[in-house]
Amino acid sequence: MATVTNWIDHLSAEEVAGAVYPGVGTEGVLVIVGLVIWIGWHVLTNNTESKELEQLARKRHSANDHKSNITEW
Repeated sequence: MATVTNWIDHLSAEEVAGAVYPGVGTEGVLVIVGLVIWIGWHVLTNNTESKELEQLARKRHSANDHKSNITEW
């Protein structure tokens, strides 16, 4: 295993060219992809929960239906 004694010389070498970790330069793309996934997740979750709440609202449960052990309350 090679040891580095001078980081300035190491990072300015042609083999390294300033890259200290893999994927240098992809941070912006990864942030955009993460935002798209995050917003998409919220849209899908909102649509699913809205459908479930609409189904429950159509059933029109009364205040005492939970006492009768009605499923899908």
